[in-house]
Amino acid sequence: MPGDLLAQIEQIAIELITSIMSEEKVTIKVPRYREGKPNNLSVRKITFNHRQSRHRFCLIVYLLAEIHRLYVFGGSCTVRGLYYRDTQMIRSQSYIDAAKLDVCRMLNTAPVHLGLLSASKGLIAGDVTLLMNNGDVLDCNEYSRAVTLPTDFENVERIVTSAEMVLIVEKESVFESLLSQHAFSTFGLRFILLTGKGYPDCSTRRIVHRLSVECQLPAYILVDADPFGIEIMLIYQHGSQAMAFSSLELATPLLRWIGLHPSEIHSVSRSAVALTHSDSKKIVDLLSRSNLSFAVRQELSILQDTHRKAEIESVIEFLSPYYIPAKINRNLFLT
Repeated sequence: MPGDLLAQIEQIAIELITSIMSEEKVTIKVPRYREGKPNNLSVRKITFNHRQSRHRFCLIVYLLAEIHRLYVFGGSCTVRGLYYRDTQMIRSQSYIDAAKLDVCRMLNTAPVHLGLLSASKGLIAGDVTLLMNNGDVLDCNEYSRAVTLPTDFENVERIVTSAEMVLIVEKESVFESLLSQHAFSTFGLRFILLTGKGYPDCSTRRIVHRLSVECQLPAYILVDADPFGIEIMLIYQHGSQAMAFSSLELATPLLRWIGLHPSEIHSVSRSAVALTHSDSKKIVDLLSRSNLSFAVRQELSILQDTHRKAEIESVIEFLSPYYIPAKINRNLFLT
């Protein structure tokens, strides 16, 4: 992988230099993926000669140079660190985040392989120990507290666990609530609890993938019965739309959705609220995707027809003793 990336970056540099020497337009080509399908793409041209795209062009070249340096001399750095290295040139971290995504598309690789790290926001608790490449040990077996996931999960050499399953929850508040309800002692199963605190970052998605593939653990997810909760579930399951090119190592296709299902909203109707305009637009967007299962498509249609949504908090008191164990033991999940 490193050799391939270096060769690609050097080839891009040669093409740019050739364009400059030939007095042609100096252009970078960035693939654009559609509907989450790597084969369904077009190309966007970012040209130095155009004032509107010059800043983005410079950021992409800046990142390519930094990635090349990291691979040649070793090490890694954070995206935030790069931003503070030259705030005047970069202007905003959102700009460099967008440029990083462009570079990933150009090199057809995931951010974890670039040596550019983002601080992880995911939390983990339960029966799992992470053995790092440098000899460090991250023991998550203290059930009373959460541990922040490592920023670079590729530095995790081995995962040790005797858990029987993985449970992902959408929100940190639900994660903390399950810990306070002593879920580890009431489920009757040894499990690992995870949250990406909303939309998951690459590190959180990567550990779910590795727990599913390397440790052969079934993974369950609990999200709000609304279109944004369903989209979060789909990101864990299939990968994000923006990074369709790297979905294999960041996705968990066998993920089991245990709730909160839109078809259950009638049973928590006192806590249900009307969909917003943003919710309705998101439903239309999700229904247009080609990789939805029949069951997920049906649940989205229920949301659309009833025009009601509900949060996990509507069943928060019953999650640990009743709701989650019943869903798992009776196989009441959707895929």
